[in-house]
Amino acid sequence: MNVSLRKKRRNLIFSAAAFLVLLGVCSCTSLMVNPVLDPLSRSLERQTDIKLLKEGTPSLLLMLDGLIDADPKNKKLLVAGSRAYSFYATVLGEYDEKERAAAFTVKAKQNSMRLLERLSPFKKGLSLPVEEFEKRLKMVQKKDVDFLFWGAQGWAAWVWHQDGAPAAMVDLPRIEQIMLRVLELDEGYYYGSAHLFLGAYYGAIPKAFGGRPESSREHFEKALLLSERRFLLTQVYYAETYARMSYNRDLFEKLLKEVMDAPEAINEMSSANQLAKLKAARLLGEIDDTF
Repeated sequence: MNVSLRKKRRNLIFSAAAFLVLLGVCSCTSLMVNPVLDPLSRSLERQTDIKLLKEGTPSLLLMLDGLIDADPKNKKLLVAGSRAYSFYATVLGEYDEKERAAAFTVKAKQNSMRLLERLSPFKKGLSLPVEEFEKRLKMVQKKDVDFLFWGAQGWAAWVWHQDGAPAAMVDLPRIEQIMLRVLELDEGYYYGSAHLFLGAYYGAIPKAFGGRPESSREHFEKALLLSERRFLLTQVYYAETYARMSYNRDLFEKLLKEVMDAPEAINEMSSANQLAKLKAARLLGEIDDTF
């Protein structure tokens, strides 16, 4: 690790430790969250060095765990916890640390369950009959769409890292229903990512086994439109699921090369787009084994 990277990592660890000490002095967590967490989250979203994120994110996770323990009903903190643990698991997966990634998604799911149960229709829990679950989903309003989406996203991250275990797969229909409700409330939320999820969900299964390739394609195209093709993880998952399962090598290669050729920019998509480039490079390197 070079001197600059060590310094950045040390600063992240120091900041997290100092903040947790401050929390021990002041129990008014809710007054402190926005001024500190929002700029930190924006800074991480704009980070282009994925290796630095891999090295430094555990410090943020420790900080978030402390904040959540101090204020377990704070929905903003639970969103941050769900997002951070899910993203970090995805980063670890690209570094072939699959077991560790799966372990981190357990915490993502825990934060997500607690977040969803903070929504008034689900205060008695999520273990409801399907009909009642869908009925309660209709009661969630647009003002809560961010809590609804990130609750589902963290839950989904855990499912994807369970290697098809039946106990995890049974959760997918409920996550699907949540994402469909997000579309009803605000389909453009977070670059159309509910469409991205549904595209990947419907496209990851071969048609012969119940997959819905046409629905997958439609959702991905909608996500690309809503994000103006700037949220590059959409192209990556489009290639990895729909294009691969439909044996469409030309589309697979076209989408991934679009990601690789996209100009780098410092904005709120930077870390996600840099991760997309890392994934795209790996998938292109495996193209002859895929097709």
